[in-house]
Amino acid sequence: MDALTKKQIRKRGRYFRHRAFSSSALKQKIITWFIFILFLAYAISLIYPFVYLMINSFKSPNEFIGGYDPITDTRIYPNYFWFTSNPTIQNFIDAFNKISVGSQETNILQMFLNSIFLSLGETIVSMTFTCMAAYVLAKYTFKGNKLIYTIVLTASFIPAVASLPATYKLMNDLSLMGTYFGMIILNASAFGGAFLYIHSYFKSIPWSFAESAMMDGASDFRIFRQIMVPLARNGVLTFTIIRFLGFWNDYWYPSLFYSNRPTIAVGIAGLGDSANAFPVICAAMVLAVLPVLIFYAIFQKKLMLNTIDGGLK
Repeated sequence: MDALTKKQIRKRGRYFRHRAFSSSALKQKIITWFIFILFLAYAISLIYPFVYLMINSFKSPNEFIGGYDPITDTRIYPNYFWFTSNPTIQNFIDAFNKISVGSQETNILQMFLNSIFLSLGETIVSMTFTCMAAYVLAKYTFKGNKLIYTIVLTASFIPAVASLPATYKLMNDLSLMGTYFGMIILNASAFGGAFLYIHSYFKSIPWSFAESAMMDGASDFRIFRQIMVPLARNGVLTFTIIRFLGFWNDYWYPSLFYSNRPTIAVGIAGLGDSANAFPVICAAMVLAVLPVLIFYAIFQKKLMLNTIDGGLK
């Protein structure tokens, strides 16, 4: 009887363990599928805008907004979301040849040059100041070091748009509106997200490298330029690329302070928002986004590895 009772207990134990395991596995599958569907929807939301641009960039305005064809005596229904049966490259030709920005007439090539010239200058100057400031605060102990770092952290919570009226007045009073030098000064800030990241990168580099160089008579600037920056090149390169792309996509500052030389972001906005111009806008946006996508596709692996490396440090 006792043996039978023990057998029944073991059997019931196996039953309840199996039931608990099955219930847990079911919950795990439900959670996994829910997360998968959530991320799939998120991925589609990121990809669809590019697909939408490509679809509509090859349509004629009549096909996009609909209308009436007097030759065939048929009504053309609007086609907003589906592929075209009569693709045309005229939208790309119109976008490339002539875009009106206010009273100016420019083209995609000129706006590309303006964007490249401006973004390169802003990136070089701002990243130089960022690396210098991050290195000094990370490696030198002086009175006010922690206070400056705390102020930088606090200022990062203040939205930049709150300072636009004061910035506009300052740029106007100093006669820097519409000048290349003014835009460089405007975006030459050493602080921000890149500063915090590179500061932690410099913090992780052993000071023994600098001490060895000092024994050989190297100056502080030479140690920074020839030793510390190369050791932190992964973090510096990553945020140089990220900052360049940020300046490339910037609309507000170039439109407010550099409107006499429209960048690609300002030029596309100058196309207007009428339905007739929408296929041309899509073609211009494809031309503007394509170099960035190619650029990111080439450096994607390096960017991700460098960011993870910086996070682990």
